[in-house]
Amino acid sequence: MTDAEYLDWFNREFWRTLHGPGIGSLSRLQRDALCVMNFQAELNNGGMHQYLLNSSGDFARETPDVFRRIGAGETVQIIEEANAFFGPNGPPTDREARMAVLRTLPKNAEDRIYALSKEFYDAEDRGLSLADLFDAYVLSQR
Repeated sequence: MTDAEYLDWFNREFWRTLHGPGIGSLSRLQRDALCVMNFQAELNNGGMHQYLLNSSGDFARETPDVFRRIGAGETVQIIEEANAFFGPNGPPTDREARMAVLRTLPKNAEDRIYALSKEFYDAEDRGLSLADLFDAYVLSQR
């Protein structure tokens, strides 16, 4: 099986598992895929604040480790800084609890969260591709 065929197979299995048995049945690698996909989609759709506000933020505490595994060091720093606004334990996995914290953040914290979005976009402009890093990681785990 070629690399492209393997990545296609992995993608099909990811979606089959996600839409079938669900998140609880994802393998570690598939869960990593979910974290990368959620982060990328939310950041590019509405920024870090949207990522943390939406259900994608349920995975915010585990996502820095995913980025470490795939070699996205700059992104690790960005999400860890955003997570730190929630205290030493990071963002709650419960969306309502996370939203409550976000609503009480001071203006300078909100401004910094928005600035972190720009830092991510700038990293993308310089060539950061989470998709490419994740594909390479998947292939390395084959």
